[in-house]
Amino acid sequence: MLKRYGKTEPRIWTKPLRELTPETTLGFEVIEFALQILGVKLYPWQEWLLKHALELMPDGSYRFRRVIVLVARQQGKTTLASVLAAWWLFVDSLRHPDRVPPVKFKVVGVAQNLDIAREPWAAVKLWCDPEPETQEEADLAIPALQAGTAKISDTNGKEGIFAGSRAHYEIRAATNARGKPAARVIMDELREQKNWTAWNAVSQTTKAFWSGQLWGISNAGDILAVVLKKQRDAGLESIEEWNRYVEAGLQTAEEYANTHDVSIGLFEWSAPDDCALDDVDGILQANPSIGHGSMTVQQVLAEARGMTEAGYRTEVLCQWVTSRIDPHIPSQLWHDRADAPQVDARGEIVSVGSQIAPDSHMVLGIDTSGDRGMTYIGVAGYRSDGRAHVEIIAKRAGMLWAPEVVIAIAKSQGITHVALQSRGAPAADFARPLEAAGLTIVHVVGTDLLASAGRLKDRIRDDLLRHRAQPILDMAVGGGIAKQLNGMPVWDRAASIVDVAPAIAVTNALYGLETTEKPAPQISAYEDHELLVV
Repeated sequence: MLKRYGKTEPRIWTKPLRELTPETTLGFEVIEFALQILGVKLYPWQEWLLKHALELMPDGSYRFRRVIVLVARQQGKTTLASVLAAWWLFVDSLRHPDRVPPVKFKVVGVAQNLDIAREPWAAVKLWCDPEPETQEEADLAIPALQAGTAKISDTNGKEGIFAGSRAHYEIRAATNARGKPAARVIMDELREQKNWTAWNAVSQTTKAFWSGQLWGISNAGDILAVVLKKQRDAGLESIEEWNRYVEAGLQTAEEYANTHDVSIGLFEWSAPDDCALDDVDGILQANPSIGHGSMTVQQVLAEARGMTEAGYRTEVLCQWVTSRIDPHIPSQLWHDRADAPQVDARGEIVSVGSQIAPDSHMVLGIDTSGDRGMTYIGVAGYRSDGRAHVEIIAKRAGMLWAPEVVIAIAKSQGITHVALQSRGAPAADFARPLEAAGLTIVHVVGTDLLASAGRLKDRIRDDLLRHRAQPILDMAVGGGIAKQLNGMPVWDRAASIVDVAPAIAVTNALYGLETTEKPAPQISAYEDHELLVV
């Protein structure tokens, strides 16, 4: 079997100002320290990151005051943080005593709780503890670092490693992050910071130091990860600005550095946003340690079967997930059931994609957004292969227009049934005028409402339904979540991150299609194109 390796270079990253050599970055020194002193051979991606993140300015200070690193879980972030912290404490703290005396050189590890912050701290403690408590700990200790360590405090909440130079390394929980100035900071699991308390307290501590540096390390976040999102956005803006000036040839890197802020570095190993869950290239891009340790592509693919889609995308593909709650219908499954129209290189249609058979029973579905701002009309029918087909055929702002259009479409297509939620939703207002026009209303309420959203998901899962990959419908399904009522899923208008009315419209149409009988012979849903006003 072909062995696959994770991508060493991140998908998104801040470019260096100069060629990276042992003279222009301290990354080479850390790599050598890890190998020769700690006995740790870093993975290629870790070495790449250190070389780029520890880039120097001409005066010997760090280029980056903020380093934001995003990578999937289980890639060796703790090992990287441990190596970096040990090198800062025992080597870097001695580099510029005239600018930053070792006695004032503090390394701080911060995470949402002390247990997370303690992980790299504990690794450094094992390497340098001058008084190991067990033989196993003694075997892991490194004499050179033990000799350079004055004392260690392991009291809960007062953890500290003090070097003989008086430089020291302490850890804090995010809830108790405020403290004295720090020369170096590692903020682990940055995605877990849901408010600005810890960041505002800790990020200011490095300002008092010449060449201070803060590292924020995490996997991707969700809608509540406000701190991570802000730092990532700042890094992306910096990269875009670089591209506009340097990559476009308007300025040299040196000229750009003299006129722009170049102090934030973003390094992100992530899969492309729109990739499939089983996209091997995406997996390799987000998991750079694959092939260098025990992790394999096959193991990662196996994880997908035991995780929610949102969790898999965040934890394994390092993709930003805008909703903490998984969509009612997995977006990859919805995507797999799309038969979109196909066009050739000249823009001419070569395949119309999924469509309702000319002799099929058809039912219209209608729904309005919770704020009554938009109304959508959907249709459901059967394809020639027996599968159901759904799509949105009309949408417009407001509600007053809808009854007239529904009546006109139904008349032109020979449709007799319209499905809608006739209680507890804005679309209930449509029931009376549509009934007055002679249409049969399929009332999606009570037990019918409880069954409808689950029915759509079942048909998608079992490949009994297709659609045409309409952006407005894809977005509604991709961001739509369900709540449980009496143990059954119901579309949740309030909690979904998008307007789910398009999804509800086709859900209603499908339910009506499957619970009513075919009336008189039908006219094709596609003969009167003037009425399809999407």
